[in-house]
Amino acid sequence: MTTQPDLSRRTRRVLLCIYGAALLYYVLKLCWYAVNIGGTPDETAHLSYLAAITRHPALIPDFASMPLYGILSEEGGRALLSPVPGAVNYLGHPPLYYLLMTLADAVRLQADGTVLVEVLRLRFVNIVLTSAAVALAFSVGRRRLRKQRPLVHALYAAAIVTLPELGYIGSGVSNDNLAFLGFVLFFTGLVRYDEDREDWRTYGLIGIGFLLGAFSKLTAALIMLIMLAAVLVMSILRTRSLKLVASRRFAAVLPCFLLFLAYELVIRRRYGGWQPSLALIAPEFYETTVFYVAPESRVPMSFPAFLGHFVLGIAHSWSRAYGHHEQVNLQMDNGAAGLVFWVPAVAAAVAAAAQLIRRRCDRYTLPVMLGFAGTLCWHLVSGWQGFLASGYAGGAQARYYLFLIVPFALILCERFPPLFRSRKAKITGIVLALLLMVIWLAGDAPRLIITFALAKI
Repeated sequence: MTTQPDLSRRTRRVLLCIYGAALLYYVLKLCWYAVNIGGTPDETAHLSYLAAITRHPALIPDFASMPLYGILSEEGGRALLSPVPGAVNYLGHPPLYYLLMTLADAVRLQADGTVLVEVLRLRFVNIVLTSAAVALAFSVGRRRLRKQRPLVHALYAAAIVTLPELGYIGSGVSNDNLAFLGFVLFFTGLVRYDEDREDWRTYGLIGIGFLLGAFSKLTAALIMLIMLAAVLVMSILRTRSLKLVASRRFAAVLPCFLLFLAYELVIRRRYGGWQPSLALIAPEFYETTVFYVAPESRVPMSFPAFLGHFVLGIAHSWSRAYGHHEQVNLQMDNGAAGLVFWVPAVAAAVAAAAQLIRRRCDRYTLPVMLGFAGTLCWHLVSGWQGFLASGYAGGAQARYYLFLIVPFALILCERFPPLFRSRKAKITGIVLALLLMVIWLAGDAPRLIITFALAKI
């Protein structure tokens, strides 16, 4: 087992101030968003799913009969929802997140078919979920980077809390928030495994994290499955044995993965796909939505053109906050400067490539990048196939991968310290770290908060 020296009292206080300030910034930002802005991606559809699961609780919902609601009125943190005639909810996610949200007792079913929802209460529950994920990520960074100077810890914390869309989604009602928490739990287990802490807690974190993440979002499930497969293959190659697969601890968490597989097999048998899509469950309604373009109105696009559209969509949406609030979309468009938010991802990709070339891989850098790249390729292929079938070229959004900022930031900060080896390099490292943090902060909440605050004066 890897042992690490205890930190001095002064260092512990400094790190507590760094991570405490970063977490406070994150929580206050989300609370401000939740109260004053709203409009996060698909929030109304998530509320519709929650209303349906409250009316008819089920481990496998009847997606075809799940109505889509519209908002009749909003006041005092509450929203009155009414079903849109003939509309079917386009979300086909597993129900775990929505079942957990029913515990907040925020949905009131009315006799006339409308639904009264305590939206602000649900948003604050989601803030708790995503803030817990950030706090856990900080705990991982504090331990993993404990030998590094405080500036490196500040860089790690800033990379996570200033990612614009991560915070914006965290302020709304979205299954992305439970997926975020699940992934961080899963990743914490992998970090412990890399430190040779192969105890029950490590395997428990991996299993529970997978359950929470996979039963919240299919993209999260695919990323974690690819990561786990990479870890298993690397273990077999390194030890030339099935020691990891045959261990009692791995056998104990295996049901977590088999349970998800069983769910997906039932879904595929019932709906003909791994995730129920609107085209499968309500084809007639689907052809009336923006997700379907009539053949005579479709714009021809070659695969290279679609690839360019996809890459630009992913790159652009990673570095901005966007949703159903037009002023947010305008104010939080960081343009070309937003490429700076990709620095942690690029650093992680370079680190993984270097490890692969040297054949000296740790137990999470390469799996993280394989999970990201593999899921991105699946996303591209399914998007292209969907475009050919429907003419709809949307869906090129990076928000499905935002939780990967945690391993990306950790990998960046583990590789950053060499810049401090000499006096000249030390100055360069300090300047680069401060510059990155300033630009990240400038592209995040302060600009949006100032804009909305001035509008109220």
